[in-house]
Amino acid sequence: ETAYCSQLISFDTDDCEKMPSLSLCLIAVVAVAVAARGPVVDAKPNIVFIVADDLGYNEMGYQNKSRGIHSPNIDALAEEGVRLGNYYVQPICSPTRSALHTGRYTMRLGTQSNVIYWDTPWGIALNETFLPENLKDAGYTTAMFGKWHLGMFKEEYTPPRRGYDVHHGYYQGCGSRDTHVSSCCEAGPGPPFEDDYICNAPKESKDYRGYDWFSNGHPNTTVNLTNSAELIRGLSVDYIKEQEGNDEPFFLYLPFQNIHAPYSCQQRFIDKYPKHMNEVDRIIFGYISELDDVVGSVVTTLKETNQLNDTIIIFSSDNGAPPHGQSGSYLDRNFPLRGFKSQLWEGGVRVLGFVSSPLLPTHSQGTVFKSLMHITDWLPTIVEGIANGNLTRNIKPLDGFNMWPSILSGEEGPRQEMLYGLSPICSGAQAGPPTVAIRQGKWKLLSYCYNIKGMEGKNSTGIVNSTTDKDFKDGPALFNLELDPSETSNVAKNNPAVVATLVARLKDLALQSVVPMVWTPPYQGENYYCAKCPLRPVGSPYEPYTPWM
Repeated sequence: ETAYCSQLISFDTDDCEKMPSLSLCLIAVVAVAVAARGPVVDAKPNIVFIVADDLGYNEMGYQNKSRGIHSPNIDALAEEGVRLGNYYVQPICSPTRSALHTGRYTMRLGTQSNVIYWDTPWGIALNETFLPENLKDAGYTTAMFGKWHLGMFKEEYTPPRRGYDVHHGYYQGCGSRDTHVSSCCEAGPGPPFEDDYICNAPKESKDYRGYDWFSNGHPNTTVNLTNSAELIRGLSVDYIKEQEGNDEPFFLYLPFQNIHAPYSCQQRFIDKYPKHMNEVDRIIFGYISELDDVVGSVVTTLKETNQLNDTIIIFSSDNGAPPHGQSGSYLDRNFPLRGFKSQLWEGGVRVLGFVSSPLLPTHSQGTVFKSLMHITDWLPTIVEGIANGNLTRNIKPLDGFNMWPSILSGEEGPRQEMLYGLSPICSGAQAGPPTVAIRQGKWKLLSYCYNIKGMEGKNSTGIVNSTTDKDFKDGPALFNLELDPSETSNVAKNNPAVVATLVARLKDLALQSVVPMVWTPPYQGENYYCAKCPLRPVGSPYEPYTPWM
């Protein structure tokens, strides 16, 4: 008995021999184990998933204190948790959110080339299983406050029909912070700060504007002139308080408007930054601080309701930052990475992320998880790893891995390969060239574009070179990300075998691709079931942007 007891943990057998029974020995072992490892993860903890919009790799205080960004609440969560040091998403909004909700690569979903546009009659296929549906199977209640951007032309594509018990937020990609009129405005400095500001009508295209704040499937005009961050704050605080004492765990998804253009926030957050800074940076930094302040309220409420110790908090950006801001300073947004939002260069897809909770083992708190991780990994990680659920209803193959054991232990994760993107649309799509990239281990291969037989009128499948882009004139580019994370040295010519292996793998994946969604008929090929459906007609800025089919 003494020998068996001592094998469970590093424990002096002499101590066991002094005890009158195996039972007392085991009690002592468990006590030592708990003290050594810290808290044990709850069987079904609450889960809060926070998504920042367009937040760059270099835009948090914990990532680079020298920039002077004031984000103490998020910094504390990151520094006390497990930071994801090799973490990737998709280069634009809808692709990342679709991969998160399905655990599948965008080339299987149709979101590999574009976001879902305002008036396009398309959404993520209804036979795809969404993350909150899995969590409801596992006994969770689910709520979402913020941005959707996964389809809304029919009611069945909206959040209340895709697994969320409670939803308050907006369906489209961006809008005015107080009036909730859907439009992105032009890129650049923020608009005037009047509470009733709305973006001007586009000069050279259809007017897509419309009122875009919904509560459980219905337009909610009562929140007009209330800042979206403050709405998410109030909704989150109330929801968390309502969950106190409930037997069911909850999943709270918080996809913020911060810090997507139009750049604007409450003046009190801009005032945190010195006036000698250029005004554009003050606005963007204030926008980040506004996000951080709301996150602080979420954490405080979890503490006050005695639920923080039973909650896992996950943080992620949805893509890299765009090249917006004061001339020159915008280069800092994704530093030291190359590229920006909408691109498959590292700056467009490698982002900040972390997991934080008192439930994490002591040895993992304050560490950096360096293994490769992708946005598709969250579905199996959350459902199987955190929620102790199952994926029996997910009949389509997943591309994500359950990373939870590796995150907790710090050991190497199961992912050794990652598809950044694979789009056969060489021009005219939001995901611009290079439209294809794949990684295996330290090697990343990018191609200017990629033909897929039967798509875009192509009769063959394979790499497309560029006649004008120097990086892709002679074929795909190859980078060793361990030595060159900024992608400055193309080493394709020196590693032909690696290039051949990755090119062959791309072909395997290309043959599994579906036709990408576009914004004009037939939207996703002639076989799309709504290929002849109409675009949404023009409304007015304050007319609710409701489903039209």
